[in-house]
Amino acid sequence: MKLEPIPNEPALLLKGKKNTLIVADLHIGIEAELRESGINIPSQTEKMALHLIELCKEHEIHDLVIVGDVKHNVPMTSGQEYFEIPRIFERLKEHVEKAHITMGNHDGNLKNYLPDWVKIHGTKGFTYKGIGIFHGHTWPKKEVMQCSQVVIAHQHPTILFVETLGERDTRQCWVKADFITKVTEERYPKSNPKLIIMPTFNDLLGGIAVNERDSELLGPIMKNKLVDLDNAEIYLLDGTFLGKLSDLRV
Repeated sequence: MKLEPIPNEPALLLKGKKNTLIVADLHIGIEAELRESGINIPSQTEKMALHLIELCKEHEIHDLVIVGDVKHNVPMTSGQEYFEIPRIFERLKEHVEKAHITMGNHDGNLKNYLPDWVKIHGTKGFTYKGIGIFHGHTWPKKEVMQCSQVVIAHQHPTILFVETLGERDTRQCWVKADFITKVTEERYPKSNPKLIIMPTFNDLLGGIAVNERDSELLGPIMKNKLVDLDNAEIYLLDGTFLGKLSDLRV
């Protein structure tokens, strides 16, 4: 099976006899929080649903994997989430056979709003067709780290461009990195996976500019420096390779 980003999309495609679509960070309900801050944006959930359905049709998707943070509000669930989360999965049921979700830090009580055909996995992640999947805000299971590839989210990665006149622009990006074996093996012996950090599927979200010198990535594997970020490869969503992170610092 082959795992690769879909060009110009914040999504991975796992190609095989039955294709799988992998996305992360839907944050359904973020508009309710924005309204409390005085920013009135109509719900984008229907737009995301149509986007997912379009990808499922185009790539003949059998399974859907969501790498955490389906919902946004914590610790409570907003009225928007109460109505929209069940609805989006009702729509998706017409286009995928099975959905898998690993719980993110925003997904408290998520199971109360999901239909039975959606499989929920804990915060420590799960393995799927030989790939380790976890959101990134907790330590993963050992089985996850024993896979050859690990996919996480949680970081909302972007790349910061600073123009000569000081103008700043950020764009979503993919981060591909190695773990630092001598550090990783203390907690995960005989583990040496390749890491992919996913961009967010919801484009209303902000992000961490991974190349900004004072930025800090989130979660225990990052804070405990298990990942070789200096040599991480950075790609734009259109597939453009920008270089190693150490060469892109601003």
